[in-house]
Amino acid sequence: MAELTPRNSKINFRSYLWHGGFFALASNFMDTDTVIPAVLIKSGGGPLAVGVLIAIMLGGSRLFQLLFAGLFEPLPYKKKYMITGIYLRIFALFFTAVTLFYSSHLTPGMLIGAIFFAMTLFSISGSLANVPYIDILGKSILPADRKKFFSVRQVINSLGILLSALAVRQVLKLNSFPVNYSISFAMASGLLLMASLGFINIREVRSPKKNREPIMTFLKRIGPELKRYPNLVNYLFILNTVGLAITFTPFMIMMAKDHFGISAGLIGNVLLLKVAGMLIPGTLLIFIHRKYSYKRVLIVAVLIGASLPVLALILISSPSLYQYLFVLSGIFLGLYKIAINGILIEISTEENRTFFAGITGAGNILASLLPVFSGMFIVLLGYQVVFIVVAVLIFAGLYFALKLKCMPEIKN
Repeated sequence: MAELTPRNSKINFRSYLWHGGFFALASNFMDTDTVIPAVLIKSGGGPLAVGVLIAIMLGGSRLFQLLFAGLFEPLPYKKKYMITGIYLRIFALFFTAVTLFYSSHLTPGMLIGAIFFAMTLFSISGSLANVPYIDILGKSILPADRKKFFSVRQVINSLGILLSALAVRQVLKLNSFPVNYSISFAMASGLLLMASLGFINIREVRSPKKNREPIMTFLKRIGPELKRYPNLVNYLFILNTVGLAITFTPFMIMMAKDHFGISAGLIGNVLLLKVAGMLIPGTLLIFIHRKYSYKRVLIVAVLIGASLPVLALILISSPSLYQYLFVLSGIFLGLYKIAINGILIEISTEENRTFFAGITGAGNILASLLPVFSGMFIVLLGYQVVFIVVAVLIFAGLYFALKLKCMPEIKN
């Protein structure tokens, strides 16, 4: 296929929504903010172990995202690599489910090691899928339909996540550890398999042909490209500041555990409240998808994200109120995902979108390393100091959000 037609755009629109719907149903069963940290904590992991795991899941995946971008950029078609990455993620989730089910036969060290292995594979395979996903999405839906797509997808995602949150809540409450989490990961694996079927109908548009280049040559392009695209530089700073609010959530769980303990019921409530929050922005923005700008949505997300660490410190003395903080966390996630995905497509073109995806993945260094340092400094300095520093860093993202120009631009 050489060009994108209105008919193919509609087919791709629906195919991506199919994937998004089933992925949303799967997401809470493998939630990286709550379920995965809770599994590690219940398996004996402390703040440092949680920090290292989150760093691997973020930093490792982003490093490989850059390498995969270099490999995939010259390829005219990338669909098969995206599907391969998804199948590897399905295997990683199924492996985790089996490991937890038979965890009574493993030592704590073996169990933690198996979790680290599975989540590392899960993250790297996510990078393998994500680079072609962004490239294919950018060229598969007509520009006039993109805002509607992101808004509709956000609503479908939020509804799917809401349903799965209710299901996860029941699974975690009706069974004891580790059986409850084993069932959770098995459900995630099956639902992700259903989500992958949506990509069978994708009508991929052929990308402009490029010559393959050695990976080092690809890496050497980063400096000149950053000078050429100041918008990309601002985008990277936004990822490294505002994006901290995403990596921060597991430590809210850890602080709750240290202050008043965590139960399967609490984790289920937190998931449900977070999803309820995520549903709000998607529902509102779908009705004004022709009027809002991604930049304004991002600015609101910055202000909410910066308030989360401060409010966490204020509300930690009240367990009943503390869990409702995750509604605000969900609102932030909903706004941030809509804005950050839309902005990446708007500041890139079909010729450089794969390259941009690779740079932005690997360039998210601070957000990748923060979990490790947070885990270390929480042990040394306590939650209050770390949370205040994180709040300041997130708020600093407002400066770069204001500088951002959401239009493709080239400096010759």
